Amino acid sequence: MSEQIRVEMDGDGQPLFVGTAYFHISRTQISTTFKYADEYLTHRGAYSIDPELPLSTAPFTVPGLPGAFGDCAPDRWGRNLVAKQHRKMVSDGAARDRRLTEVDYLLGVSDTTRQGALRFRRSADAEHLGADGHVPKMVSLPELQRAADDAAEGSHVAIKRLLDAGTGSLGGARPKASVAGDDGSLMIAKFSRSTDEWNVIGWEALALELAMRAGIDVPKTRLLSIEDRPVLVLGRFDRFNDHRIGYMSAMTGAGLRDGDPADYLDIVEAIEDVSRQWRSDCAALYRRVAFSVAIHNTDDHLRNHGFLRGEAGWELSPVFDINPEPSLVVERQTAINGATEADQEPEALLELAPLCHLTTHAAREILNEVAEAVAGWRNLVPAMSIPSAEKEAVGDAIDVQLGRIRDVLRRAY
Repeated sequence: MSEQIRVEMDGDGQPLFVGTAYFHISRTQISTTFKYADEYLTHRGAYSIDPELPLSTAPFTVPGLPGAFGDCAPDRWGRNLVAKQHRKMVSDGAARDRRLTEVDYLLGVSDTTRQGALRFRRSADAEHLGADGHVPKMVSLPELQRAADDAAEGSHVAIKRLLDAGTGSLGGARPKASVAGDDGSLMIAKFSRSTDEWNVIGWEALALELAMRAGIDVPKTRLLSIEDRPVLVLGRFDRFNDHRIGYMSAMTGAGLRDGDPADYLDIVEAIEDVSRQWRSDCAALYRRVAFSVAIHNTDDHLRNHGFLRGEAGWELSPVFDINPEPSLVVERQTAINGATEADQEPEALLELAPLCHLTTHAAREILNEVAEAVAGWRNLVPAMSIPSAEKEAVGDAIDVQLGRIRDVLRRAY
């Protein structure tokens, strides 16, 4: 079976025809053939949407979905909602019982909240796929939080409510919902789970505040208390007013797939390939890696790093999905020049510095600035409503990693 889809993006306030995707779907696998539209290739703002799909008049065929399409498809939370909704439709006789494909997930979520700039429709005169739905305002957060709880328990009413609100488009595994800010801007609300062993939401808010103090670009952030539970509200950095900004994950930039082993050197190479400001982006990446080591953030897979399309080309996006991991035996998902264990990471930072085109002086300065910012984590705990008992349970890992970074600085510099 094949399916033909028109791919578009915003161009000067009007839909710009980017190209045509042909999805070839068999029982066991999917492949995609993509061809850029002639009008896109001659447009002054045209750029390659994926390193795997360079600008060309020739068609490209890739196994599965191109990375650019995978980046605007739902991740675990959204996929789970879509799958549960499909099972409900099957039981009601409204859909055929079959295994959902990656194409179903890509095309089955909200156009309004889809990540990045790409949009999809079946023909030039058809509506964009997923155009239905309405993003609720902030006042709906209590209802959305309860819906996220109920959806985890399998409530079909709650699942439909979240999908109608554009939640299925969002990445990551944590319960979340799309909301509109007071000014109409698109935002993400992240919720706690009843199974959380510590205040994950509060610690993520703390990590983002520390990152900002360490000189790292972060999204707009608000930590709220909704029905005595923390909710983290984040601004969407792939939107500016009503304009959609191109987004590419580091996984796509590096030409890798889910499950492939990855190293920060892969991101360095991607920066060198796609960024016109590669020196400053490499320095910014090094600062983020140092910060990740300092707070023992291990959920750093390549989908948790990304690029935004600016006027001068691709550049690192603000940091996102960073959170301290209390257990020092948990290894990071993206290696630092081969190192994945906590006690190896500070030494690996020294080896990474020249590979990020940094002088010894510049690397030392970054490490000192990061260590100084992270050292103030205790002062932020009360504002994040983090229980005092968690200071030791989670904070001990931060203190250990900070000590290791300082030891390396003393010995090496």
